[in-house]
Amino acid sequence: MFIPILDKLAQALAPLDRSKGGTVLKNAYGRPFAEKSLTGMMAHWNKQAGIPESYTLHGLRRTFGTYLAECNIQSRAIMEAMGHSSMTVTDEYVREANKKRMAVDIARAINEREAKRCDEAPSGPAPRQVSEINRP
Repeated sequence: MFIPILDKLAQALAPLDRSKGGTVLKNAYGRPFAEKSLTGMMAHWNKQAGIPESYTLHGLRRTFGTYLAECNIQSRAIMEAMGHSSMTVTDEYVREANKKRMAVDIARAINEREAKRCDEAPSGPAPRQVSEINRP
């Protein structure tokens, strides 16, 4: 599987010795972590760094999928990058990204409209406070 990485990460990984393979995270014996032991190490690293326990490897994976969808990456490319066997899970990421995008678009439209209304409002006496309105 090909995993795309950012230039910064590629630069940080470049000095590592990969003569025995491309694995970056290795256990005490120099072998790749098993899934459960890597999950345990993630919890340990989180604790050391003061990161909440709720931050998990699976959460990072979901964040990656969501980020790709928010960047308008094609669904098929997201599916391949995530290693999904079908579009079902990938479509969840795309739906979430679309919901977020729509919410941002709606908020932006309302803010622009309100700013325009305020600019067009006739200037007159300052609005009265509620307590002044209720006085006889």
